[in-house]
Amino acid sequence: MKQVAGTIMLIDKTGAPKFLVTKSAADYHLMLADQEDGRTPLATILAAIKDQLGLNVNDLRLGELSNVIIEDQDVSLFVFEWGNIAAQQLSENITSLQAKSYTFEHPKILRGLLTQIDMSGVPHFN
Repeated sequence: MKQVAGTIMLIDKTGAPKFLVTKSAADYHLMLADQEDGRTPLATILAAIKDQLGLNVNDLRLGELSNVIIEDQDVSLFVFEWGNIAAQQLSENITSLQAKSYTFEHPKILRGLLTQIDMSGVPHFN
């Protein structure tokens, strides 16, 4: 079954990006969802974010969309950002995500995860 992946980018207080991931053992993982019949990849990942993470998807803005290769599968990767939400709501969202074993990590921490993703087909813009 085809899968779609998603993450949320958060800019920390220093201006550096962090990405939503979950960790099992020593490995980090993106959120993955099985492509559902009758749903677009975007609708599938939004439903997963809403149902599994309990987030209000109306607060999210799509920042990036790429096709990547994860474990020899072509996967749509959606990178969301929070729109204009209050600091209190953001704090509550982060606490709720942590209770579900999700965390925001800097890219340098995610080296192991990034080596599992083939981004050779992703366009690069200067």
